[in-house]
Amino acid sequence: MSMKKWLAMIILFSFFAYMLWEHITERQTIASGIHIGMKAPDFSLQTIDGKVIQLSQLRGKAVIVNFWATWCPPCRAEMPDMQTFYERYEKQIEIVAVNVMVRDSKEKVNQFVKDYRLTFPVVLDVDGHVMKQYDIQPIPTSFIIDRQGIIREKQIGPMSYEQMVQYVEKWGK
Repeated sequence: MSMKKWLAMIILFSFFAYMLWEHITERQTIASGIHIGMKAPDFSLQTIDGKVIQLSQLRGKAVIVNFWATWCPPCRAEMPDMQTFYERYEKQIEIVAVNVMVRDSKEKVNQFVKDYRLTFPVVLDVDGHVMKQYDIQPIPTSFIIDRQGIIREKQIGPMSYEQMVQYVEKWGK
């Protein structure tokens, strides 16, 4: 066989080997959505002090996305536990508290954060877009998202400190 034929066969073999490798190692795409096992829909919202938090930028860390309002009694009840939890586990899991801004104002949220001495990120869903995106009905509602951005748990109603610890032990490692 001539050198040209050998070269052509090597190139052809290499091409097919590469295509086979691509097919075998191809990552399965996970659909975005709000159900367990789906990739959490990305969002970008501002904190009270104007910083922008984008959910996808938190990849690599487990996240609790908590939807709440200042006037909601169960939301108020879970906040002290959430703050205590955050102080202990913030290196393993992030909390993003999304204020749904229904009957709330930036001033009310700011006062609430001060009164409860919250140190985790609180973002404002001013136009309700993220609330609609996540189909939030009752509040509080929380989504527990793993390090790869996949929804692993959905908690409707307030979370206790113990539940948060269970979530971090399961998804925050």
